[in-house]
Amino acid sequence: MDAAAIEEMSALEDHHWWFVGKRLLVAALLGERLARPGVRVLDVGCGTGGVLASLPGRARAAGVDRSLPALAHCRRRGLGAVAVAEGDRLPFAAASFDVVLMLDVLEHFRDEGALLAGVARVLAPGGALLVSVPAYQALWSAHDEVMHHVRRYTSGRLRAALTAGGFAIDRLTYTNLAPLAPALVVRGLLPRLGIGGGGGSDFRTHAEWVNRALVATYRAEAWAVRRLSLPCGLSVAAVAHVAGAR
Repeated sequence: MDAAAIEEMSALEDHHWWFVGKRLLVAALLGERLARPGVRVLDVGCGTGGVLASLPGRARAAGVDRSLPALAHCRRRGLGAVAVAEGDRLPFAAASFDVVLMLDVLEHFRDEGALLAGVARVLAPGGALLVSVPAYQALWSAHDEVMHHVRRYTSGRLRAALTAGGFAIDRLTYTNLAPLAPALVVRGLLPRLGIGGGGGSDFRTHAEWVNRALVATYRAEAWAVRRLSLPCGLSVAAVAHVAGAR
């Protein structure tokens, strides 16, 4: 990520609806696992630490990121167990973690297999991987360029990547349903009409009432995702385990 995008993320992460929604997704899909005393959690691509800081206090959590400026923000939060590392070269012993998070990470790697192999190595038997990725290549925009994405996904594309990487799928669902319709207009329709198409990320500061309303929709989505898989959304998420490890 660009330095400006990192600063923007740090400023928005604690309250912006997108980041709040990400933390609600983690709780919805992994809540029972994360509540276990002493659960060992690794956040690959932890960014400025918003998800790490939100984990239950009984979790033994660590984070890695390739960005030193992002990790500096983690340390300002009091998150000491963070290190600079590439996701495909994780500096941990085999079977070190019960849960691995990869939230908006896989789309940054041309070699998905190397990253997933590294994650599989550090995941303990019976452990879970939660991965989320941006959906629909047709929605590629300047936001993806700023974030240094390589691709966007469908649920089938994510399933294929995880299966090829040696994982078995436990849950697969689209997420971020609320912003899908606006994204279809802003990223899909308007550029074809020659409108918009400016640079920069999509992260913006909104009026407080707008932000609160969007957070409310994410709370409703988290309730739904606990019970069923959504058919569409701006992201795709999966919970998986190493095939044959159970």
